[in-house]
Amino acid sequence: MDLDAIIARKPQIVLVDELAHTNAPGSRHAKRFQDVLEILDNGINVYTTVNVQHLESRSDTVAQITGIIVRETVYLMKFLKMPLKIEIIDLTPDELLQKTFRWKSIYARRSKRGNRKFFRKGNITALREMALRIVADRVGGKQTA
Repeated sequence: MDLDAIIARKPQIVLVDELAHTNAPGSRHAKRFQDVLEILDNGINVYTTVNVQHLESRSDTVAQITGIIVRETVYLMKFLKMPLKIEIIDLTPDELLQKTFRWKSIYARRSKRGNRKFFRKGNITALREMALRIVADRVGGKQTA
């Protein structure tokens, strides 16, 4: 992502996928969330995505559920203190697994065993429930993530 070009162009909104992921070597910031913070600091709105398993505050629970330690995480409380809108994209576990089947072969090259352990209906159901609880807590004023 070319931060200088984005900031120079100053669009009303920027789309940034996978908030918790690591940037390519040589990028200005090590993590994508740092890019997002810089974009926000320049008065540009951002739409971004983050999967519940990438929330730092939930990493222990995710590891207990899935048996996998997710290394790329983001401390979301920094973002929850900002005036922002959170939308949950909710699919049933069956729908998600069906969609996942199309692209998981990409990840299978990296970790076949981890992929099989992670993409189980029980894991997806538990992670979905976790995401719904986080959003419900935010609506209820608890702002936990």
